[in-house]
Amino acid sequence: MEDRCPCFLRLWWCSVAKSGYIQACRGLMIAAVSLGFFGSIFALIGMKCTKVGGSDKAKAKIACLAGIVFILSGLCSMTGCSLYANKITTEFFDPLFVEQK
Repeated sequence: MEDRCPCFLRLWWCSVAKSGYIQACRGLMIAAVSLGFFGSIFALIGMKCTKVGGSDKAKAKIACLAGIVFILSGLCSMTGCSLYANKITTEFFDPLFVEQK
């Protein structure tokens, strides 16, 4: 089937046909980048020097929300990197794993 597929389908299949932990790490990293982007937007809105966002009390709540979103972003990226590093180190020290040793 891969011989008859166009180039973009072959590239798509190569990106989808990965093992489960790589897909999980990819999803966690994309979630971390997305949460970081939205955290930046919330932080810009929650700054005291901006005119958008309402009163100081509302801005404080928005800034607090930005902090929580940044913490979630950091947890997602840390979890993704830790998961990938754990898998790589366990495969490296496994004497029965012979792929690319």
